[in-house]
Amino acid sequence: MTTIAYLGPEHTNTHVAARKRFGTRAKYVHAPTVDDVFHLVERQNADYGVVPIENSLEGAVTHTLDRFIDFKHSPVTIYGEVERLIHHCLIVHQGAKPKLVKRVYSHPQALAQCGAWLDKNLPRAERIETNSTAEAVSEIFKTTLLGHLDLTIPVKEISAAEKAAIARGELAKGKKLRAIPIPDNRENKTRFLILGLGQTKRGRRNKTSMLFSLKDRSGALYDALTPFKRAGINLTKIESRPSKKKAWEYYFFIDLEGHQSEPRVKRALKALEKSTLLLKVLGSYPITR
Repeated sequence: MTTIAYLGPEHTNTHVAARKRFGTRAKYVHAPTVDDVFHLVERQNADYGVVPIENSLEGAVTHTLDRFIDFKHSPVTIYGEVERLIHHCLIVHQGAKPKLVKRVYSHPQALAQCGAWLDKNLPRAERIETNSTAEAVSEIFKTTLLGHLDLTIPVKEISAAEKAAIARGELAKGKKLRAIPIPDNRENKTRFLILGLGQTKRGRRNKTSMLFSLKDRSGALYDALTPFKRAGINLTKIESRPSKKKAWEYYFFIDLEGHQSEPRVKRALKALEKSTLLLKVLGSYPITR
């Protein structure tokens, strides 16, 4: 049986994306952090891993990008990808009035994606970040005390009716909760990466992802990208992240259309390698839509 590690817990968008890709016959193991997903795949305790990498509204999931830097010498590669439409709901206790909510819990990405709606509908509600949307739902059941710097002011308990979570509507089922859809006229999609060991089969249309760092000189990034322009290779994504070791030193992430085995991509990568301190192809894999 194929074992899939995913950024958990259960019923989060990552879990749903994993099931979409691998179906019901796989064994699913939830991991509390992106690091744990990488470790489970690297140590062969899981055949594949699933982690979020990018949202169409809020951009890159930086935690995942940073893990590729930390695991730059690891055999873990990108084996594929899956996209999922995201639909958020405000989860409240049955009978609660949403306009009276004083505290909203959710994952940072979900809070950001729903930021405009919260500004308009719950402008005074405190926003509390959680590790996942599933954890956010569990938080609204806990007793919460509202403290104050002035110890002469009595501590006030926030009632269950004054707390809410942003999560998938399914997380409200069977828990005496109500899911209120959060409308959004924008297309909200999240892209998830499939992690594995080795390379997947080449598809009809392919994408290659890479990580590199550059020598500190004028025009280095321009020179690094020029071979791709000359070869007519479309770069679909570029992100930079600080190395966290030396000030103003960065790693760059690029996605391009094409497979690393294609002659033109091979030539471009060889030219890129001449101007880099480090170059790692994170994976070449079929484009799925």
